[in-house]
Formats: sequence, structure tokens, C-alpha cells
Amino acid sequence: MYRFRSGAIFLLALLTLAVMAAPAYSATITTYTSSASWLAATTGDQLDNFEGLGTPGTFTVTGPIFQNGVEFVGLSGSTGIADTTTFSWSNFGTGEAGFVAFGTNVQITIPTPVTAFSINLFTNPAATTYTVTALSTPFTVPTFAVPTPAFFGLTSDTSFNSVNLQVPSGTSYAFFDNFEWGTAQTGGGSQVPEAGTFLMIGTGLVGFAIFRHKVRRPED
Repeated sequence: MYRFRSGAIFLLALLTLAVMAAPAYSATITTYTSSASWLAATTGDQLDNFEGLGTPGTFTVTGPIFQNGVEFVGLSGSTGIADTTTFSWSNFGTGEAGFVAFGTNVQITIPTPVTAFSINLFTNPAATTYTVTALSTPFTVPTFAVPTPAFFGLTSDTSFNSVNLQVPSGTSYAFFDNFEWGTAQTGGGSQVPEAGTFLMIGTGLVGFAIFRHKVRRPED
């Protein structure tokens, strides 16, 4: 009987550890193709539109771009600020914009976790498809010909602080503009107990089992 109870206690402890290690929550994500719809679903929004960061009439390679604490960096290719009115093929009506030239990957890092972001995307050659990844989830975002930039927005009930943009190799310019971030009106974070809570529950159950074992153990 003693061995049986000891084995049960050991199995209970293993079960507690397994529950702690297993992922208990999956983010609920909503995407938007309309700026108005995204704005209606968010609050406390901040905007990076790159205006005044570049030189009028030129494409300026700057390296990583920092605005309002947000970092935009091309993981391949040259990062910079473009006056998109300079050339007809880049004039999508957004004024100055960020770009990565002859690269495929843009990493955006936000200084504090958020639950919403949106962005305008366009490319040269035009109508190239982006893969936008947030919360480890990729989304396919097609872009359009001049003069229409694509809009992509996202809200989540789980916070994040990075977004990745990727275009197929062979894209000459990956443009991004009007990056906004803020808080989703609904959601606001996972309600799943933290690991420490699981540990407290598990420890209590194991302690209770040991207590019962000691109480019921016949005296010698």
C-alpha cells in the first residue's frame, strides 16, 4: 500500500509539471484591410510616417530607422528613407516612406508590447506579395500597382513587440509607411494563469496527497 501511494504521489507531481510546461493559450488575432475598421477597433494609437527624416527628392540610405522608439531594419539589403514622389514607380501618395533596397526582410521592433498595429505596404516591381509575421503567425498581404498602397492591420488579445515583413527575392524596393501601433479595444492579454500559479496549485495537490498518506498510514 505504501509503495502504491508513493507512486501515485510521484505521478501527480509529474502531471503537475507537464501541465506547467504545456502551452495553455493560443492568441486570437483579427486582421484588417481597411484603415477605418482598424482605427475603430483600437485606441491609444501612435504613428510613424517618416516625414522629415529623409532628404526631399532623393532615396537616402540611413541604416536602421528609429522613430518614436520603433526600430526598422533591413535584415538583408540597405535600409533608408525615400521621397516617394521622386519617381513615378514609387509614388504611392504617401510622401516619405521607409524602404529596404535589394533585400527581402524587414524587422520592426516596438519599444513596449502592444496588441495592435497597422502599416501601408508597396513595392517595386509593383504588386509583389508581402509575408507579414506577428506572434509567430504569417499573413499574406498582396500589394497593388501605383498609386494604391496596400493596408494591413492586426489586433490581438495577446501582446507582442515585433513584426517581420518579407518579400520575395528579386524585389528591388520593399516600401513601408504609416506604421501605427496601439491597443486593441477588446482583448488585452491572456487570462490564462501564469506558470507560478500552476506551481502553487500543483504543490498544494502534492502536499495534500502526502498529508493524507501520513494520516492514513497505520502505526507500527
